[in-house]
Amino acid sequence: MSKIIIQPGQLGPKKEKPSVSISELYHENSKLQPSLPIEMIAQGNYKEAEILAMARGYKQYRLSPQIKLPEKESLSPNPKTFDEVVASRRSVRDFGEEELSLSELSKVLHQSYGVTGEIKRPDGGTIPLRSAPSGGALYPAEIYLGIRNVSDIKPGIYHYNVPDHALELLFPGDPTEKLYEVCCQQQYVKEASVVFLISGVFQRTKRKYGERGYRYVLLDVGHLGQNIYLSCTSLNLAVMTTCGFFDDEANKLLRVDGVDETTLYVAFVGKKNSSK
Repeated sequence: MSKIIIQPGQLGPKKEKPSVSISELYHENSKLQPSLPIEMIAQGNYKEAEILAMARGYKQYRLSPQIKLPEKESLSPNPKTFDEVVASRRSVRDFGEEELSLSELSKVLHQSYGVTGEIKRPDGGTIPLRSAPSGGALYPAEIYLGIRNVSDIKPGIYHYNVPDHALELLFPGDPTEKLYEVCCQQQYVKEASVVFLISGVFQRTKRKYGERGYRYVLLDVGHLGQNIYLSCTSLNLAVMTTCGFFDDEANKLLRVDGVDETTLYVAFVGKKNSSK
């Protein structure tokens, strides 16, 4: 098999083409087989480290300024039925200039990945459950937001603090131009109110499921992405998702290492263009 060398900071592999598909090799080597030792297949007997991971599947930036989001109890009910939401879910690429409200952003975050319940741990504590499913309740995804046009929030790069249902300011200032370059110069960056950057923290899942856990992280991010779509559709907001971004540049922007944690998915959210 031809060797692919990726230098630090390089945006992609050199053009030497491999003779075997790397994705096919990974898929084959991450299959569950009846011949595998039983301890490699997930069971209900969790170790203490696994229980702790399930209970603390989130990041917090304790030293960052925090903006508390409106609690779910204070948010008005969604105007559409679930049948209407599913039937009308579409990618909307035409964003209006009206700012997104703080309540709307709060609801999208809560319905996409917020805490919606809990289960008891064997030691008497609790494990918070989210609005999106996750393998082993490990929740490897993290949500960062490039905010451009949201009421009562200054532009900047923020992180969604799940247990506190709050935004943590990581980098102040309008992030539009940086995100425009990161997202392959897609015009939606300059039109949407918020750019969601969704990362995966692989070891949260791989510490329990091994190499197969990489698949689970991607599945979890897909569940989260669909929740964003459904929530935005129910609120009559414009939303579209993309994998059109430069991985290394996105990771540099968020200051994640691209190995233990890396950007996996991007969503653009804002008001619909009411003039059309």
